[in-house]
Amino acid sequence: MLCLVNRARANRGLEPLAAPGSLAGAAARKSADVIRCDEFSHEACGRDVEYWPRRFGYDGCVGENIAYSVGSAATPKAIFRLWMNSTGHRENILRSSYDDIGIGIQLGEVEGVRGAHVWTQQFGIRGC
Repeated sequence: MLCLVNRARANRGLEPLAAPGSLAGAAARKSADVIRCDEFSHEACGRDVEYWPRRFGYDGCVGENIAYSVGSAATPKAIFRLWMNSTGHRENILRSSYDDIGIGIQLGEVEGVRGAHVWTQQFGIRGC
């Protein structure tokens, strides 16, 4: 997923995103929240978008993409294509002000869909 994101950014003359462990951990926990609370939402389990990045010590402003699917529609390429075909998600991926990205994926049941791959991208601007 990181390669897909950074290739899309390079194709538009943008800097690649770094992948600090703090945002990777935050993204993994967000995906886990979506499954645990069975709530496909940016506020899953009543936690806002900044909750997990702050808990993992990320010092900056954040944005987020989430998605879930099953089978061949849940591969990195399929989810990336889904996000790139959505204006808001594409804007996050290509926002020039972002410095960092964390990518998380968890497998579970969401909204009655078993075997769902829940993807989270946490984007960050350092020190804002």
